[in-house]
Amino acid sequence: PGPSDVVLDLVAGALGWLGNFFPPLALLHCSSGRFRSAGVCAQLRIVEAGGGLREPGESVSLSCQGFGSNFKSYHVFWYRQACSGHLHWLSYASSSPFYTSFSPKMEHRATASRDNDHAVASLSLCALHPHDSARYFCAVHTGTGNPPEL
Repeated sequence: PGPSDVVLDLVAGALGWLGNFFPPLALLHCSSGRFRSAGVCAQLRIVEAGGGLREPGESVSLSCQGFGSNFKSYHVFWYRQACSGHLHWLSYASSSPFYTSFSPKMEHRATASRDNDHAVASLSLCALHPHDSARYFCAVHTGTGNPPEL
């Protein structure tokens, strides 16, 4: 990627502990080959799609599909982690009734949606900037009360 390219890396996880309800900061990382066989990760598996390399000004749609549990009963959160290592909350989509909220930095460039019948949550970003380059996280709050883990 060049200096003006936008790189979006998407991973998925589950929240085992919510802490302050909005926005949650404890991520239990359960993506790809690091999927755990016990606890909250065994209850819900999330498969991510989207991301990659984009030109500035383009749009991107990121999605996470849930398997192995009742996805429609979970709240969906989106985060990104820049190269500085800081985790930033982007969006929240409630389970039912459907409600969305966005970080002030994202509310005019992002839309969130979910299709509970197909257990899919999506985040679309428009007018991408190089500073949007980050690792993006889709997370759900399972309500299990497990302690935080990264």
